Amino acid sequence: MALDLGTKSCGVAVSDPTGTLARGLKNLHFDQLVYDTLSETIKTLVDSQRVEEIVIGYPLTLAGEVKTQAKQAKRLQKILRQKMDLNVVLFDERFTTKMASYFMDSAGLSKKRKAQDIDQFSAAILLQDYLATKGKV
Repeated sequence: MALDLGTKSCGVAVSDPTGTLARGLKNLHFDQLVYDTLSETIKTLVDSQRVEEIVIGYPLTLAGEVKTQAKQAKRLQKILRQKMDLNVVLFDERFTTKMASYFMDSAGLSKKRKAQDIDQFSAAILLQDYLATKGKV
């Protein structure tokens, strides 16, 4: 499972059982200060989707610096590690949202649909990239 953490929503993607193909699952809306609620929702998804590992997008700057959003990703990683007996890793997500936006524009999706689905599409790109680095693709 991959999580693309934003300031108000979190895109969720999962792979097929073989770990070959990623697909967007849903967007979770949350209050950034209440990660406990978000983590409980993620735990429910982990159980229902039989997830073996969680990948959280790690939004470094172009210079590789850790800023506010990257710190939030680390915070969520820590909470999920405490609540679940799973490997929870951070993975560089630079350009995933831009790629998702490009592909959605190319597909001719409406602005409304794009706004609704971009986070889960970004999470799918993140997960596909992660699977490729692990030699699954």
